[in-house]
Amino acid sequence: MYEKNIGGLAAEPKSISMRGRHFKKEIKIIGKWRASHSFSHFSIAADSRGTFRRNLKDVRSENVFPLFLNLVSCFLFMMNNYIIEPSSAYYAEALGSSDALSGLMIGAAPWFALTSSVVYSYWTNYNYRHPILFAGCLQFAGNLMYANAYGYGSVELCLLGRAITGLGAPRIINRRYVADATPFSLRTAASAAFAMATALGAALGPGMAILLNRMDEFEFHLPFLQPQYFNGMTAPGYFMALSWFIYTLCILFFFGEPTRSGLDELRKREEATAGGGSGLATIESDSKKESLLNEVELAAISTENKVDGYVEMESARDDALDKLDPIMLDGESFNDDDDDNDDDGSVTDLSVTDINASKDDDKGYTYLYCSCIKNMTRPVLICMSLIFMKRIALESIVGSTSIVTKNRYGWNIENVGTLHLVNGIIVIPVSIFSGYLSTMYEDRYMTLWFLAITLFGMAFLFDPTDLTNHEDSETYNLGHPMATGTTRYIAGSLIAFSGIEACESYVASLMSKVVPSALAQGTFNSGLLATLVGTGGRAVGDIFITLMGLISIRNLLNLLIIPGATLVAFSISLVLWNYELLAV
Repeated sequence: MYEKNIGGLAAEPKSISMRGRHFKKEIKIIGKWRASHSFSHFSIAADSRGTFRRNLKDVRSENVFPLFLNLVSCFLFMMNNYIIEPSSAYYAEALGSSDALSGLMIGAAPWFALTSSVVYSYWTNYNYRHPILFAGCLQFAGNLMYANAYGYGSVELCLLGRAITGLGAPRIINRRYVADATPFSLRTAASAAFAMATALGAALGPGMAILLNRMDEFEFHLPFLQPQYFNGMTAPGYFMALSWFIYTLCILFFFGEPTRSGLDELRKREEATAGGGSGLATIESDSKKESLLNEVELAAISTENKVDGYVEMESARDDALDKLDPIMLDGESFNDDDDDNDDDGSVTDLSVTDINASKDDDKGYTYLYCSCIKNMTRPVLICMSLIFMKRIALESIVGSTSIVTKNRYGWNIENVGTLHLVNGIIVIPVSIFSGYLSTMYEDRYMTLWFLAITLFGMAFLFDPTDLTNHEDSETYNLGHPMATGTTRYIAGSLIAFSGIEACESYVASLMSKVVPSALAQGTFNSGLLATLVGTGGRAVGDIFITLMGLISIRNLLNLLIIPGATLVAFSISLVLWNYELLAV
């Protein structure tokens, strides 16, 4: 009988063997922490009680028109990016340069946008009106300089104009405004409006380039400047300069500094969730407590199946609890006076205020930057890598259309603009369809599928005949059944572009779910990181187009598609290797 009881005790899981001086402390710590973490914010009942029309009342009246102007800014920015692409190769040739320079003309803006994004992210911590005004003025000046380069015959003036346009990129302002000035009940709707403004700008940019190219050329004069020439190459610059000028006047006279109701609501939710704590210190303290509690559990589980591992389990759990004791919720410490086995008479109290005070000793950007790097996790790095590589692959398709089709198929500005217009229009239903699929499948699963679709489209663009014979013709091997002709180029471009744009929403969603809470606010936040990585990928892609064009215009298609397809294939492998890590 005794032996039978001993066997029963031995079968008891080690993880629930709460022996030792920390028994009561373990119960109090875990019970208090679990009770303080309310999961009511996961319930959709409160947010779904009212209709969409009733939720519109949650938007403060002073935020409505500024929100509309913010969406207009997003629309104009995307139109500005895509309106020059159909004519870029022709403009470079008209300025006396190589067609390959068109990649640099397009890429100058994102390179300089990398710098301005950090400045705007910091500036919007305090104000929205001034950075938007400043960005609008830069956009007006940059586009006017881009258009004036034709009259002066200066490639340098054209590139300088594109650089100033990049400095005026308001993308990070648009992203942050949606997060700060819209309530939670309408956050998804505001984000959808943001995405729709982006898609419409990308679609109407090439469409406007077609309309402007159909206008008759004429000459006019501006004060203090040489004669101005309006044609299919300069018209995009003049049109966008006028658009930004009107927009900046609207901001000057009608834009009021918004109430950051969305940010206030986020703080209240964090305070309610944390039981009274607020700010970054509370979030970081919560994260530390959660990880230490997990350490308590893992310390027991790791030796559960080891018969002789009780000493190690007890020691590991005790070490974790010693760390956890002083970091209790609401700044409380557990001094277990009833526990006769307690070795310490008291525990040092470390409250949230102490954490804030210690953080305040670190001034300037150094702490912010180091904190950003410190909180970078492997899933976040994977998502950032996917965004970067995906952007390079996308730019190798879209950014090179003008130069590839001009020299390979003899297309004009209208042909290129029509292809971009169709690409932009297709993005809208594809985005809606991908949003529908996201309700049924995980982000990592759909990311793999759309990356595979992108790879198939890029394989469709690959021309194997150029590897064996590229000297008989200056364009492409017309008539060869394996050659990439116009039909195959259009089909491959549409498939690859749609796949990579749909994939972007899943990668962005995945990153928002794996990012640590410490990276969700401040100047160096996850939104800024995503913008920098995406813009950096676009900039690298445009430079890559120029470099490959300088090597060979005749073989440019393969020189871009092969590396781009390799990056997409590597992205698929990266997701597969880390599939379990991306399970959110």
